[in-house]
Amino acid sequence: MKLRAPAFVPALLLGLAASVASAPLEIDGDLMRGIDDTAKSLDSSVAQKDGKSAAALARDLVDTFGQVEAHYAATPDTADAVGFASKTQGYAEDVLKALDSGNFDAAAEAVDKLTHSCKSCHDVYKKE
Repeated sequence: MKLRAPAFVPALLLGLAASVASAPLEIDGDLMRGIDDTAKSLDSSVAQKDGKSAAALARDLVDTFGQVEAHYAATPDTADAVGFASKTQGYAEDVLKALDSGNFDAAAEAVDKLTHSCKSCHDVYKKE
């Protein structure tokens, strides 16, 4: 005898998955430390010319900064943060483009710009 889930279970699971996926990003110290750790690992991977690892880390930063930008776009009085997130996401995309062409020097320059953009945002928004 085969048990079957009620017809509403798949819809319930899909709804739950959609609500988790669309949950707002919480900007907190843990997230920012994670971004910082990822950026440091990216810098190291680029310096070691580990294109595969660097590309995965850069893609992670592209995705994360897209979420950060969306968060600040929905937050009053944070227009500068939206700009910083967008600019930093662009630098992560520049890292990917440089890696795609095998240009580790250009990738390193983009990583440097990325980390400076993070610092610029923190100078404005980071709470002690």
